[in-house]
Amino acid sequence: MSEVPVAFVQRISEAAFLVDDPKLQLEILTSIPGIGPATATVVLAFHDPMNYAIGDRYMVAALFGEDRALRFSDYPRLLTALRDRNPGEFDLRTVEKAYYQQYRAAHTVGRW
Repeated sequence: MSEVPVAFVQRISEAAFLVDDPKLQLEILTSIPGIGPATATVVLAFHDPMNYAIGDRYMVAALFGEDRALRFSDYPRLLTALRDRNPGEFDLRTVEKAYYQQYRAAHTVGRW
């Protein structure tokens, strides 16, 4: 990714933020060389933590009970699942972190 022009990354990121469809946003962001679906969710979550969360294989396992990588089509479902499980007025990033920590406590993840 270090060889990708900064202006290209900025334009693609701006384009992703213009649409209101998480699946399409991931598809747009992953057009940047070196960015996969999980990394694209990081960009969205840091851009707007109230409405986005980080999605990866651990969140797929925690929320859907499936041991596999995040797919584009998973992300809208993941956001909906987190909204449905939000116990209050927390931002989605906070809810996602709580579910990740719960998953981590039950599995051997992130114990380096």
